[in-house]
Amino acid sequence: MKSENLIRLEKVGKIKKEDFTFDYFVNRCGLVSRRVKTAEKLLKNNNNDESVYITAYSELYSSFRILCEIMLAMRGYRTSRGLGHHESAISTIWITLEDEEMKPVYLRLKKIGGKRNDMEYGSKFDISSIEMETMLKDVKTVLKKVWNEIEIKKSA
Repeated sequence: MKSENLIRLEKVGKIKKEDFTFDYFVNRCGLVSRRVKTAEKLLKNNNNDESVYITAYSELYSSFRILCEIMLAMRGYRTSRGLGHHESAISTIWITLEDEEMKPVYLRLKKIGGKRNDMEYGSKFDISSIEMETMLKDVKTVLKKVWNEIEIKKSA
């Protein structure tokens, strides 16, 4: 079922086949780890400063998107560039890292794209400290799962 969905996305031009090296997965995951640590530090040292929340939010959004791209790459695909490629990457997490227990995490993280668009295109930035902490926890959970997938791939 997963591969059928990937093939369907490829046929409509949302993703395309590409070869990746093992180092690509490790390096990209390392980048995400650093970004998550940056967000964690920002949130730890925040005094309810909206600009700090915005920066941390951007780091976490980018981290989640990159994790989605890594999982897609592990299946031999990359998103096609252009309008909506972030959304395409994020929507593939359901296919590439299928885990029913992760469904609530994926649902919460899927919503961050909408808030990011609001933030980037002039709407009021509206996120609570509780939402930020939940997002941080969720991104760290997905990061751990992706590192596990990389370890499995390494062992194979």
